[in-house]
Amino acid sequence: GGGTGVASVSGDLVLEGCSVRGGKVGILGTNSSTTVASMCDIHSCTHAVSAQRQAYVSLSSCHTFASVCGVAATDVGSQIAVRESDVDYCGQVGIMISSGAEGLIKGSSVCNNGVGGVCVSGESKLVAERSRVCGNGRLGVCVLKGSCAVLHYCDLRANGAPLCGLYVSPSSIESVSWEGLEMDSQVYTPNEEDGSVFAYGSEHDDDDDDEEE
Repeated sequence: GGGTGVASVSGDLVLEGCSVRGGKVGILGTNSSTTVASMCDIHSCTHAVSAQRQAYVSLSSCHTFASVCGVAATDVGSQIAVRESDVDYCGQVGIMISSGAEGLIKGSSVCNNGVGGVCVSGESKLVAERSRVCGNGRLGVCVLKGSCAVLHYCDLRANGAPLCGLYVSPSSIESVSWEGLEMDSQVYTPNEEDGSVFAYGSEHDDDDDDEEE
């Protein structure tokens, strides 16, 4: 049923060679804990891996798949590190870093997710090195709402139709840098701030004032 597969509420947790399947959250790091997972399969969850409340979650040689959202860090002080891992076939977003969180993606593959590969929003930070973000439904990497990102030697091809490997909103354009990217499209920078490209998981206020009583 629901609930959490592996909760690391306080104190540190080391997982090796585990298979975590189903439920609301597969691996949850919270309350300043540290969770280190290696060679684990995490799948068929709402959120496969989640870091919140200043938690740190590290994945190495893991496979996260077939969930709604693969890996998420969702508040200030929370951090995720994804190394030599695969995050794929998630219904919405492979990796989401939001609301002031930080993320590192190194030597990993974030491919074939329904909407996007990696989304960074709400003054969050991303460092991605030597990783593949390919074949995602609408876009590869998006950086929104005053977030910053450093992308080095990543493959951002075959995302979306029309192709969109890297989407950067106006509030983030000054704080995004890249080197050695493999791209099959221009970096997309809309004229105005637009969070609707990733309405999922964001506190998105629609201006539907006329519906209020």
